[in-house]
Amino acid sequence: MLREIQHFLKLHRQACLADIAIAVGAPESAVLPMMELLEKKGRVRRVVMNERLCGGCTRCDPAARIEWAWRGD
Repeated sequence: MLREIQHFLKLHRQACLADIAIAVGAPESAVLPMMELLEKKGRVRRVVMNERLCGGCTRCDPAARIEWAWRGD
């Protein structure tokens, strides 16, 4: 699953946890620890989507405002 996540982010450059989970066919609860591992290794970074970046409608779940951006090789 780790390779699939990395491949997806290499292609899309940035995505939210829900989109990554759908892409790799796994629950978000299984993907999140993988994202944290990739973050520790410096392959991805968290991007907090604030009002300036997302439009600020406040209709989303606050957890959905975090995206993961590829930093890898």
